[in-house]
Amino acid sequence: MSDYVSADLYHTYMNSIWEETTDGIVIVDLQRIVLDVNPAFEQMYGWTKEELVGRKLPVGPAHLYKEFARLYDQVIEGKKVAAAEYPKLCKNGKHLHVSITLSAVRDSSGKITGIVAIERDITKRKQTEKALRETEQLYSHLTQNVLAGVFVRQDRKMVYINSYMSAMLGYTREEFVRLKTADYIDAIELFTIKRQVAEILIKKREPRYTVTVRGKKKEGGFVYLEVNLSLIVYKGRTAMLGSAKDVTSSVALERSLRESAEMYQRVMKLLPEPIVLSDHGIIIYANNSAIKLVEADDKNEVIGHSVFEYIHPDDHEDMLRRMDLIMFEEEPSQFEERQVICRDGQTIDVEMSSIRINNYMGKRVILTVIRDLTDRKRSEDMLVRSEKLSVIGQLAAGVAHEIRNPLTALKGFTQLLKTKNEGYGSYLDIMSNELDRINLIVNEFMTLAKPHFTRFNDENVVHILRGVISVLETQAIMTNVGIETQVEDSLMMIHADANQLKQVFINVIKNAIEAMPDGGRVTIAICTNASDSVCLTIRDEGIGMTDSIIGKIGQPFITTKEKGTGLGLMISSRIIEAHHGTLHIASRHGEGTEVRITLPLAKPKFAELN
Repeated sequence: MSDYVSADLYHTYMNSIWEETTDGIVIVDLQRIVLDVNPAFEQMYGWTKEELVGRKLPVGPAHLYKEFARLYDQVIEGKKVAAAEYPKLCKNGKHLHVSITLSAVRDSSGKITGIVAIERDITKRKQTEKALRETEQLYSHLTQNVLAGVFVRQDRKMVYINSYMSAMLGYTREEFVRLKTADYIDAIELFTIKRQVAEILIKKREPRYTVTVRGKKKEGGFVYLEVNLSLIVYKGRTAMLGSAKDVTSSVALERSLRESAEMYQRVMKLLPEPIVLSDHGIIIYANNSAIKLVEADDKNEVIGHSVFEYIHPDDHEDMLRRMDLIMFEEEPSQFEERQVICRDGQTIDVEMSSIRINNYMGKRVILTVIRDLTDRKRSEDMLVRSEKLSVIGQLAAGVAHEIRNPLTALKGFTQLLKTKNEGYGSYLDIMSNELDRINLIVNEFMTLAKPHFTRFNDENVVHILRGVISVLETQAIMTNVGIETQVEDSLMMIHADANQLKQVFINVIKNAIEAMPDGGRVTIAICTNASDSVCLTIRDEGIGMTDSIIGKIGQPFITTKEKGTGLGLMISSRIIEAHHGTLHIASRHGEGTEVRITLPLAKPKFAELN
């Protein structure tokens, strides 16, 4: 009973396998006639059991019949056939890839009476393998023929490199894979790259990292490589995939362009003419001369500000119109006069020319060249003034002589009438005073007309100045004015006519004293400067002058004094010019006046060598 039960269970078990397995099973006799097939075999090939039993298997492609016969003969000979892979033909004409295992069927005496074939459908696996092979062939072709270096590093060594990569550094592929990284990349750069790769790719998990490195070539010299690095999985483990291209020429070009740009920036920065770049009216660059022109301490006081902060309001409308035109013109604009307002509020005359720059840091901007007209206008004013002096001198030579003779007679008769007509004394006093004023003007005319500067000697300007101060101190004390002197050196030698300089100093200091009728302080400073000249500054605390008056000071009969003639400063200017110096007056209404006189130092005399 036990044996019967065991056999029954065994039969049930085998039947379950036959019915439920996904592998196709077919049993054939020694002539390969089908004896039986399971349901999975029917499903795989499309034939039913009734169509197959009693006939030879029709599932093999014709060109493989002999191969299948050989496999069956091997089993009959007692050999094993396991997992042999072949294509098979289905009823509908399609092909399957199957893995075939063949086993012998024996009777109770051990004699082989048939063969069992277990077939597994591996079509999808074969398709996947084929796709992988094709992909691998494609990538292999690409990496070997692409015009870029490709490499894979894993476990600190090269596991793949294409021929282009090795050729860029002058090696064969076989030579390259044996190299250490330090053999073809500078050690310092290599340390930096490793640190950055660890930080960016590994820690931050960025998908890619790009770096430019300098590679060392086999035969010597360098090549610049732009390398893209990324993490991949290669054969189940993390690896580094890299692609590199030779950028030596572009690096050299970039360096050349950078050096050219730096050179142009240095040139622009150090140009003596002020240069400004503006973007929609906002200053984005100003060279040293432009910063100095507006009396700024550094570029931060200029850059980022509107150009109109430094342009006089009277010029705003015309300036805006000109800027709009420049953006549509190719040629630079003509130089036009403008008034620039400095950081300290002072206004200076300039002329400007602008041109459009099409690409400055990716923007279309306006470049403006500025010329300071201060010295030129001063020279023009001095020329006009000199011409006026010359005309007045010529006029004075004739007029003064013609006036002085009748003036002497009028003066004498006035004094005589005063002794004879006591009732008209007040009128005669007025007449006498006015005649004295006329005589003063005539004397100043004569000063302009007569020859000057015939006694030039080496003089100590400090000594001349102190002599003048001692003369004027009494007048200063009487009007409650203090005179303060600041002398850098007690010995400053100039080549001059001492008497004429005394006249200049007296005129200027006396004007400063008289500008403060209610008292104040006159500060006199004298020093040498880098241009080998003496600078004398006389500053008062008077009410100063308006811009309209300061522009005319030095012209005949232009004066702020009630009884002045304006000839004193005119004569002083002429004297200073003859000494090859300059006289400049600066004044602000309500803040006082400053007169700056510069005179060249005397050249040192050396004993002649015998």
